[in-house]
Amino acid sequence: MMIGQSVQNHRDEVSERGEPTAPPLMHVEDLRVRYRNGAIGVHGISFDVFPGSVVALFGPNGAGKTTTLRAVSGFVRSEGSRVVNGEVVLAGHNVTNSPPHKMARRGVSLVSERRKIFPNMTVHDNLRAMKTRVPKRRQIELTEQIDDMFPTLLSRRQLAAGRLSGGQQQMLALARGILSDPKLLLIDELTMGLHHSLHESLFDAVRRISNAGTAVVVVDESAGLALQMADYCYLMANGRVVQSGPRSLFEDQAMVAGGYVDGREAEQ
Repeated sequence: MMIGQSVQNHRDEVSERGEPTAPPLMHVEDLRVRYRNGAIGVHGISFDVFPGSVVALFGPNGAGKTTTLRAVSGFVRSEGSRVVNGEVVLAGHNVTNSPPHKMARRGVSLVSERRKIFPNMTVHDNLRAMKTRVPKRRQIELTEQIDDMFPTLLSRRQLAAGRLSGGQQQMLALARGILSDPKLLLIDELTMGLHHSLHESLFDAVRRISNAGTAVVVVDESAGLALQMADYCYLMANGRVVQSGPRSLFEDQAMVAGGYVDGREAEQ
């Protein structure tokens, strides 16, 4: 299925009240995460992600957004932390505390913050490394999609990834996530440290990914653009969800901005 095709799995399967009627791809219930030092980083959060939808997590630094993404993708275990309560259900299977490689096999891909790529490898080799479990025909389709979304990478395939600009490295990190052919793509800080002129093209790529049927959960400091793209939003503060709802509920951006700067404002 090519990016840009209209896939309405989530958007069409809703009731007259605007509530989804299809089961979620991922259901997270009462999630509680304990760090290695014993501190609790996430306090009983719950959320759903539906096929083909974009979910945005908002909140100030330290709200628990990154911990949440790492918990549901299995990477939190690599830091000596773990889920100590609640459950993560993916396509009907309980995957709580599953390691990252098993989550990847089930179709979950995490694009970590700060552009995690192999800087000494070429762009081509960075991308080729993500194709190992994808059928050949699907590899070709995904590569065509990436070339269409990020033509600047196409002309730099033989360049060492470390020589790309910050924006190009983020494109590469996102392209690597897409090439794993995920059912669920988790993106942590999509535009962190990048010039604002690059933000819109990256968010456009995310929307095109979701339009092709991949569910996306995105965390980003650019709350305005994330809000425009999202189908459903969760506002977090101090490791808890303090507000959630469809995009329309958050279109008063003062509320999002307030919650982003100071979690106490969001809880009032």
